[in-house]
Amino acid sequence: MPRYGFPDLKVEFDNAAAALVDMSAYVWTINGMSKEAILQEVTAAGDDDAAWAKVGLNKVDPITITGPYDDTASTGPDVIFNAIGNAVTRTLKLTYGSTKTTSVECIIRKYERKPSRGELHTYSVELQPTGAVTET
Repeated sequence: MPRYGFPDLKVEFDNAAAALVDMSAYVWTINGMSKEAILQEVTAAGDDDAAWAKVGLNKVDPITITGPYDDTASTGPDVIFNAIGNAVTRTLKLTYGSTKTTSVECIIRKYERKPSRGELHTYSVELQPTGAVTET
């Protein structure tokens, strides 16, 4: 049975030309991809047990990625993730090992440069997934 670790994760994200760029070398942490069905409680008066119904929507929680800051002109996280306010969505694609992938369109919600005395500069980006998640 295959077992995969962080070195087996490939993180790709669209650049401004809509071409996927491998960002794995710039990823130290990623909070994962959490999907959930949106539910509404529909418990009626007099019921002994709580009842729930799916409202027909799913959502994916925001995804936060952190890593070493790099301002390389075409591939560094500063050029790839620093597009706040851009109305265009970008594709995030995660490959977990050999072939399992998850892709979703994202809006870049927040981008931070984090200089720190006595440590390497880092970045943090928060992505808001929007639309359907594709799994292969």
